[in-house]
Amino acid sequence: MAAGCSGPAGHAEPAGGLRRGGTVYLLAESNGFAHLDPQRTFTTAALNVSRLIYRTLTAFRTNPDGAGVTLHPDLATDLGRASDGNRTWRFTLRTGARWADGEPVTCAQVKYGVQRSFAPAAAGGPSYPRQLLADTAGYHGPAPGDASAPGLSSVRCAGRTVTFHLRQPCGDFGDVVAMPVFAPVRPDLDARGDYDARPASDGPYRIARRTDSELVLTRNRYWRAASDPIRPAYPDRFVVRFGADPGWSTDALVTDRGSARGSIQLDYNVPANFVQQVINDPQQSARTVSGPTGAIRYLAINTRRVTDLRCRQAIGHVLDKQAYRMAVGGFVAGDYAATMLPRDIAPTVRHPAVADPAGDLSAAVSLIGRTGRCPDQLTLDYQDVSSFRWAAQTIVDSLQRIGVQVHPNPIPKSRFYDVVGDPRAEHDLVLAAWVPDWPNGSSYLPTLFDGRLLAQNATGGNYNLSQLDDPAVDDMIDTAEAATSRGQQDADWAAVDAAVRARGAVVPILYERGLAMYGGDVGGAVMQPVYGEPDVLGLGLRRA
Repeated sequence: MAAGCSGPAGHAEPAGGLRRGGTVYLLAESNGFAHLDPQRTFTTAALNVSRLIYRTLTAFRTNPDGAGVTLHPDLATDLGRASDGNRTWRFTLRTGARWADGEPVTCAQVKYGVQRSFAPAAAGGPSYPRQLLADTAGYHGPAPGDASAPGLSSVRCAGRTVTFHLRQPCGDFGDVVAMPVFAPVRPDLDARGDYDARPASDGPYRIARRTDSELVLTRNRYWRAASDPIRPAYPDRFVVRFGADPGWSTDALVTDRGSARGSIQLDYNVPANFVQQVINDPQQSARTVSGPTGAIRYLAINTRRVTDLRCRQAIGHVLDKQAYRMAVGGFVAGDYAATMLPRDIAPTVRHPAVADPAGDLSAAVSLIGRTGRCPDQLTLDYQDVSSFRWAAQTIVDSLQRIGVQVHPNPIPKSRFYDVVGDPRAEHDLVLAAWVPDWPNGSSYLPTLFDGRLLAQNATGGNYNLSQLDDPAVDDMIDTAEAATSRGQQDADWAAVDAAVRARGAVVPILYERGLAMYGGDVGGAVMQPVYGEPDVLGLGLRRA
């Protein structure tokens, strides 16, 4: 009998009154996932759900009380073994991990997966391999399905052990490889040409059906619970329902009938007009999950288009964070942000308070009047979903106070980062949110502000929405990435953050908190601060 045919056997009985079996419905406001290819996916909901389908060398497991996450080995037997001053990292694959056709997961497949992130077809995905691996100049990835070429010398296999050679020290590389951009890919399955639509599964679930309206996941019968310390895999099926209206779906969850009983909000919060009703009703509030998401909501100012420093600084002063917070749900939506680093990410450094959440009009006018000059009109890019639509209006109103007319440019959520990620297509201002890929400043600031990435991502895949290209900032990023102690890392990242804000490249707005609702049959819901939404891995249905 095949090693994994016993399905989920191997775990103890479900905890917390949950049972095995049934279907959990994940309600997504987006109209689909732009990408599920592990080397391309980079939006929070897709990353969250992808962990049901495929595995990574390490993975974050949300603590049972929802207070943070802990890094665990996943496909690897440990969290990585560093040498050469954190420039070399080795991971050994555990036995028992298998694809949905029974084939074993191999080191060569890990190497192939990492290498294909350099290919033009992977544009838009995370850039961590390009940022961190040594000797990658001029490398453009393998042809789909071609595993014959030697590939990168900085990724080597010896039996079940994969070794990564980095261009500079990286003390948290064990966190980095929790990203699916480092996940294995089968070359023979990549060769078929539709990998983004139907990526192969080595996790507990496989894609049974994918349409514009839903994604249906059913069990991978070769998955072995004994080889997977991260995923309890309680339900028989997960169904992601796309295009959920936040108001209608919340109303259905409040009523708690039909399929709503087995549903949970995935990528959106309880809408502002429902918040007071839900949090003040004991029965309804008992069916919510809340807490810090690790996300920062911010306004990126395109420094290549808004070139006057005093204008950019004036925008930061005049922005009404109080109105913004009210628009997205009030105090439950989050805390006012003065930096790009939430307190939980850099706990050892001092975080300045927001002096005037409603904005400082006199300071803004003073800056513009002293030599600064803002354009009469600016265009604001934002995701075309309810919370960002309401938030965008507060940006329009804020900048009108200094005589700047802002033209809203809504972009469908499923395409948002594909559009603004092309530096040629991005406009003057971008209303965005960033959730860390792991809990460290290294997961915020390099991707968002390293100017060297602009050349690498000149036609797509850019997340430096400020288009900041400042060698001094880049040097500070290198210093922070080379730090070996967490205290020094925090101090160095705080210095990078201060430098970016001094250049008027960004306006931090909110340290986000989440408030999601679920039906009466759902259990195991906790907020996942790495993805900023309920953790899908621990979800299940309650015993009757």
